[in-house]
Amino acid sequence: MNRQHDLSFRISHLHSVRVQAPGPDYWRGAVTADKAGQPEGRRVPESRRFHFSPPWRTVYAHEVETALVRIVFADGTIGWGEATCPIAPEVVCTLLNGFVAELVCGQEFNDPAELVDRLYDAQRCRGYLAGHAQDASAALDIAVHDALARRNGCPVSQLLNPDASRFVPCYLSGARAPTRAERIALLQQWAGQGSSAVKLFLRGDLDTDLLELAALRDGAPEIAWWAVDALWTYAEPDVAARARREFGAAGVSWLECPMLPEDLAGHRRLAREPGAPIALGEHFRTPFQLDGWLDGDTVQILQPDIGRTGFVMARRMLELARQAGVTLTPHMGSSLDVMQAATLHFAAAFASKTPCEYQAGLAGRIPQALRSGWAPGGGGFAVPEQPGLGVDVDETALQRFVLGVHGVNRP
Repeated sequence: MNRQHDLSFRISHLHSVRVQAPGPDYWRGAVTADKAGQPEGRRVPESRRFHFSPPWRTVYAHEVETALVRIVFADGTIGWGEATCPIAPEVVCTLLNGFVAELVCGQEFNDPAELVDRLYDAQRCRGYLAGHAQDASAALDIAVHDALARRNGCPVSQLLNPDASRFVPCYLSGARAPTRAERIALLQQWAGQGSSAVKLFLRGDLDTDLLELAALRDGAPEIAWWAVDALWTYAEPDVAARARREFGAAGVSWLECPMLPEDLAGHRRLAREPGAPIALGEHFRTPFQLDGWLDGDTVQILQPDIGRTGFVMARRMLELARQAGVTLTPHMGSSLDVMQAATLHFAAAFASKTPCEYQAGLAGRIPQALRSGWAPGGGGFAVPEQPGLGVDVDETALQRFVLGVHGVNRP
C-alpha cells in the first residue's frame, strides 16, 4: 500500500443490496444450444433461478445477479464494493447488513488490512475460512479502497502502487455464442477492436476441445494469444496429462482449472507432465488456502478473484507467488462494473505484464446506474484518471435493479 496517502478511516454507514442486471443470456445461447443436443439421460432439472450445463459441474444463474455494498466514511466520503457471488448474493447482503456492520461501523481503522483481519479473526475459530463470509469481506475491502482513493484524489491502482501501469492488456473471457460460425464472428469483432487475446472455455471432451481450438484459430487468425479453461472437467489423471501435453503442443498460454479444485495431489502429479502452464486460483479466498499449491511448480499462473479476496488478501497471495516464482494475473468472475474495475486496478498495480481477464458480456449491462470510466481499446484498458475505482453509481437509477431478499423488485 502506498503510505504517501492517508489510509485511516471510520465507517459511519454500510448498506448492501442484491442487484439483478437484465440483458442477453450471459452465455449468449451456448447453454441452451448445448442442452438441446444432450441425450435425455444427461439433462439436469432446473430451478427458476439456476441451471446446469453438463459436463460443467458449477451451477449458473439464469439472470445476472450480484451483491453491491455502499459505505460512508465519517468524513462523508462514499465508496462502492462488489463481491464475485453470482449465486445467492442475498447471503452476502445479509452478512454485510447485519453481522459485518455490527463489527465495523463506528470503529477506527488505521488501514484496510486492519479491517479485513478483524473480520477474519472474528470467525476463524468457527471455520468461516472461505465462502460467503469472505465474499462479504472482499466486497467491503473493495468499497473501502474506493472511498480511500476518492478521498486521496487518485485511482485505486495508484493508491495500491505509485508505480502502477496506466494500461492493462486484457483477454476476452470466452467465445460465448451458440454456433461455431457465431463464435468466429464474435472473435473477429473482438479482433477488429484492436484486441488479439482470447481464452476459450472447454467442454470436457478433449478431442472435441482440440478441434474447436483449431477451428477458431483458423477462423480468427488475428487472435495471436490463446488460453484455455477446462472448468475442472479433466478430472481423470490420464486425461489431464494428455490435455496438458496436447494444449502445450498447440502453444496455448495456459491450461486453466484442469482438475478438481480440491485435488492438490492430482495437480502435483500433473506438474510432472510436460505441456502447457497450469493456471488456477479463482476458488481461493485467502493466502492460507495456498499452502502446498505453490510448491514444486504445481501452479505456474495464480489467478485470485478480487471479488472473493479483496485487495488485502490478493496482495498477500501476490507476495507468496513472488516468493515461489509464480506469475499472478487476476481472475474476473461473474460480476458487474464495480468488481470489474477493482480487478483491472489490481492488474494495473501489480500484474500489467500478463493479460487480465475481461468479461465483456457483463460490462455495461446497467449503464444508467453504473457509469464506468473503463472503455476497451487497443487490446486492453487505459486506467481512468478519476479518483476511486472509476465507476460512478447513480443510486436513484440503481433502485430499479435492486431485489429484496426473496427476489421481489423493490420500488
